[in-house]
Amino acid sequence: MIVNIFRHNQTTSIAFILSLCVFIWMGISFSSSDMAEESSSFFYNFLISAIESMPLLQRLILGILIFWQCMLINRMMVQEKIISTKSFYPALFYFLLISISPEIIHINPTILSMVLLILALTKILSSYLDKNAYSKVFESAFLISLAGLIHTPFIVFIPIVWIGMSIFSQVEWRHWVLSIIAIICPWYIMFSITTFYSIEHSSFSSSLLFLFEEGPKYSLNLGGFLGLTIYGFICFIALTELMIRLKQKNIKARKSYILLLWIIPFSVIYFLVSNDFFYMKLIIFSIPLSAAISNYFYHHKKTNWLNFLILSLVIVMISNHILG
Repeated sequence: MIVNIFRHNQTTSIAFILSLCVFIWMGISFSSSDMAEESSSFFYNFLISAIESMPLLQRLILGILIFWQCMLINRMMVQEKIISTKSFYPALFYFLLISISPEIIHINPTILSMVLLILALTKILSSYLDKNAYSKVFESAFLISLAGLIHTPFIVFIPIVWIGMSIFSQVEWRHWVLSIIAIICPWYIMFSITTFYSIEHSSFSSSLLFLFEEGPKYSLNLGGFLGLTIYGFICFIALTELMIRLKQKNIKARKSYILLLWIIPFSVIYFLVSNDFFYMKLIIFSIPLSAAISNYFYHHKKTNWLNFLILSLVIVMISNHILG
C-alpha cells in the first residue's frame, strides 16, 4: 500500500511526509539547541542567536527545514528527470535516512549546510547542455562555500563543483575562474565584516580547529546496531542495483547518478574529519543514498517485498525515537 501511494498519489505522499516531519522533528524527539555547544562557527552562531532562547520557534523552523529538504531532494530528482515525475520516493527515503536518530533532532549547523549542498547540487545538475551556465556554476560554488562557512567540515565538498563541471562538460576556463571566485566570496565577505567591526573568534584559522579536535566517543547498543544493519543492508542492495543498471539509463540520468555517487567518498572524508557525534556525521550520506534507494524502488515491481523494506525502515526509525 505504501509503495503505491508514493508511486502515484502526490497529495497523499506530501501529506504523509509532512505528518512525519511534524511527528518526529517537531514532536516526540525535538530538543532546543544550546548555541554554545553546537558550533564554533561565528556565522552559524550569528544566524541562530535570535532564536536561541525560543524553543517553540526553533521547533517550527526545524520542521520547516526538514520538510523543505525533502521537497528539494524530490524536486531535484524529478526536475532533472532522474526518476519518474509521479514518484515521491526521494523525499520519503531522504526523510527516513536523515531521521535515523533522536540525537540529531535540534537546530544544528549540519542541517543548515545540507540545505545549501542540495541547492548547489540542483544547480550543477541543471547545467547539463547549458552553453551559458556561468550563473549556475557561480551559484553552486558559492552555495557550497557558504555551507562551509556555516559548518567548516563542509569545505570537503567543494571539489564536487569541479567534478560536476567535468561530468557535464562545463570545462570552459571562465567556468573554472568563476567557481574559484565564488568559493572565495563568502569567506572574503565574512572576513571583511568581522575585520571592520573588530569581531573576535571569527578567523579562518579558528574555523579549522575541527581538524585537531576529537569528536565525542560513541558506542552502539544492540538496538542501534540492528537498526544500522537493516539500513546498511537496504542501502547496499540499492547501490548494487544502481551500479548494475547504470549503463541502461539515458545520458542525463547516468551522469546525474555518477555525480550523486561522487558524494559518497567525500562523505566518508567528512565523516573522518568532522568532530560531530556519530549520527550527525552519518546523515550526510542521506543525499546520495536516498537517490539510490529511490532508483531501486522505482524499478522493482515486487510490491510486497518493497512494502516490507519500507516498513522495516519506518519501524527502525520510530523505535529509535521512542526507545532512544
